[in-house]
Amino acid sequence: MRTVLSFWDGGEGHLARVAHLATLLQERGDHCLIISSRAKAARVRALAPEVDVAEVDNRPGVRRPSKPLPVYSHAFRHAQRRLALGFDDQDFVTANTGRVLEVLRAFRPDVAINDYHDTLRTAADAARVPVVSLAMAHGLRSGPSLGAWKLHELGDRPVPECLRSFNHSRAQWDLPPYQDERETFEGDLNLIPSCPALDPLRQRTNDVYTGPVMTGPTPRSRRPRRKPLVVSYLAEGNNRPESTYARALAAVVRAERNVEFAVLGGARYSRYFRSGDAFLGMVPAQRYLALLDESDLVITHGGTTLVHALERSVPVLCLPWTSSEAAWAVRAEQHGAGMLYPAYRRPLEWRIDDAVHPSTALAGHWSLQITAAGLLNSVRRILEEPGYRRAAADLGEQLSAARRRFDLVDLVRSAGR
Repeated sequence: MRTVLSFWDGGEGHLARVAHLATLLQERGDHCLIISSRAKAARVRALAPEVDVAEVDNRPGVRRPSKPLPVYSHAFRHAQRRLALGFDDQDFVTANTGRVLEVLRAFRPDVAINDYHDTLRTAADAARVPVVSLAMAHGLRSGPSLGAWKLHELGDRPVPECLRSFNHSRAQWDLPPYQDERETFEGDLNLIPSCPALDPLRQRTNDVYTGPVMTGPTPRSRRPRRKPLVVSYLAEGNNRPESTYARALAAVVRAERNVEFAVLGGARYSRYFRSGDAFLGMVPAQRYLALLDESDLVITHGGTTLVHALERSVPVLCLPWTSSEAAWAVRAEQHGAGMLYPAYRRPLEWRIDDAVHPSTALAGHWSLQITAAGLLNSVRRILEEPGYRRAAADLGEQLSAARRRFDLVDLVRSAGR
């Protein structure tokens, strides 16, 4: 079987699960190709050295909004992100779709796996290739809005849309227009890297909850530690704005002598942490998962890292950047397995930015009170109350059960032509 995999030029979690799927498929005898950008190609090759890579830039030129983007982007759909990145450029969207289509026609795949790649769906439709979507359920068209947990704050406000450029592209290949920009992420089969308990969407016939999609957890044997270990991993880059988190966490590391910390990060963290035990720098997925195996608490945005921590029975403290991450964080909190950092309970702010949308306000928080005192209080509370660990273990069993229920390679093959 021939399989194309593509991700949206996103973070390490997106990249690692695509590389892991490609490796599984190749080990079973399939021929795989990963579509990546030039910026990510070297990282893809490091994670999946046996897999062919096609470099196709996934984003328009970097746009600089006239005002700062929100620290927490509460988009309700995907258009706020897309408009900020410049995806209303119909020439780019059409040209990019055409380049992806050239890759598909040359490779002749039986199926395409789409991890939030914006133009792959149209290219696959034009090439008549079935699509397996790898996406959080609440990001799909038929699910609730991305900001479902704060939907009451939307009221009658309009939300921005980014359909014109994508429908212009679809018209070039005589394809019907999208009615909702989230259709780009719908697949003929949707693989959801979670379990029903963590998802606000009721399962549909073409949804499959697979549990975490990345290298699996090690056997449940924890090395005895003198002190509790807190692992901090908040994704960097990808136009994510600066926050006060790194400075506040550095103060917590200096103040809390009864806890060990492992801080994973790159340039934006290095100015706050000395190299050594506390600051480990960017690490390969294998080392990162080994740290989760050892941890007693994981601080995360709430995406891929959240499900991998919970599968290891480790509670989470979540500081989401997107509303999809917040949805998982809220579900973990409702189950008692973690906490949404309290500052995110503040009402949303709405601002007009002409460079993103001339008349529709953007929703989010342009500032968040992430303080050393607030972080320290949250860390101590989760570590000291055993109920968090018990609830995380319960969700861990459900995530592991979802992982064991299906064979990922068989699922992908079932959708192929």
